[in-house]
Amino acid sequence: MPRNTFSTRRSFFEKAALAAGAVGISSGKADAAATPPKDRKLRIGALAVGDFSFWGYSWCDLLSPGKAIYKDTLGTRIFNMEVTHVWDVDPVKARSFADNMGAEVVKRYDDMVGKVDAVAFGGYYEVPWQHRLARPYIEAGIPTFLDRPFAFCLRDIDELLNLVAKHGTPVMATDVYEHLYDASNLKGKLPNLGEISCAHGTCWGTDYSAHFHIKFMVPKIFGYEVDRVSVLTDNPYQCSYLLGSWLFKGSKEQKPFLVSSTVNQGDLYSLTVAGAKGLETARMPWIESWNRNLLGEHISMMVDMQRTFEGHTYEPLDNIRKKTEIYLTGLYSATEKNGAFVKVGEVPVNWQGPPPKKGWIDEKIFS
Repeated sequence: MPRNTFSTRRSFFEKAALAAGAVGISSGKADAAATPPKDRKLRIGALAVGDFSFWGYSWCDLLSPGKAIYKDTLGTRIFNMEVTHVWDVDPVKARSFADNMGAEVVKRYDDMVGKVDAVAFGGYYEVPWQHRLARPYIEAGIPTFLDRPFAFCLRDIDELLNLVAKHGTPVMATDVYEHLYDASNLKGKLPNLGEISCAHGTCWGTDYSAHFHIKFMVPKIFGYEVDRVSVLTDNPYQCSYLLGSWLFKGSKEQKPFLVSSTVNQGDLYSLTVAGAKGLETARMPWIESWNRNLLGEHISMMVDMQRTFEGHTYEPLDNIRKKTEIYLTGLYSATEKNGAFVKVGEVPVNWQGPPPKKGWIDEKIFS
């Protein structure tokens, strides 16, 4: 089985983007040409709104038309977005969500093309099929938000990103922890530490793929040049223990260093970085108030989502590909190598990580 050759794939992203006249999507230096409407809110298509979905958890209250849907609203509609169309694999749950949001249900996953300004996938169980569900919107140039962990196969994320580059479609693929204040704040403090020795964190959650959010926060802070990944756990989807470890390559000025994180049912996350000149620590305790939870944990990602839907590039495609590969290397370690370190680039591109819900999507919907 051939190894990954990301430099070749990255080159393809750049060439495809140039061919489409959309080099900004690949480089992250330019914005999309589309101009958002000024006389109305952005019409958002909500896909995968039922089980294990951000749509039914936090996004619904942030974009609520004025009433509490999950728990409570912030009391004001602060975004220039409104949900106008809804699809879910379960039509009953789609109808319930749409009625609460004052939106229209569509029968097929691709029925929103031409009816919305942007689409956002909120479901976790749909991720193994996300590259296929998103395809008609990417091809139509409709800005798209992809839910984490983005793909369960490198071939799938490559297929999707190549399509994004070809059509120059604004795409955002992030986890909520990438947008938290401490991700940028702690990153900005790293130069104060001198040479980094190591870092250790904790994260709330009992599964690596969904709730172990710190796996996406770590590269946001330390960069995407990870050499090896290890995920030691009894079950990546419902664990009693989990230790994630990322060995960063380092540079001429920085020797390779290890970042590790364990499951903790207390704080939402904590992270301490040790360097030659001292320590830097970040921590977010559990937030009891739902409105403060929305403000502290969820609203910052929605702000970046709206900017993407307005046509602004959030990050280079290279970053999306790299963090997906880092995640899949950890899943490969946990499921195929009993937690041993696996070198990034050695996971076969056709390897399919075990989906959290096998058969969740009936393949007939794509015919």
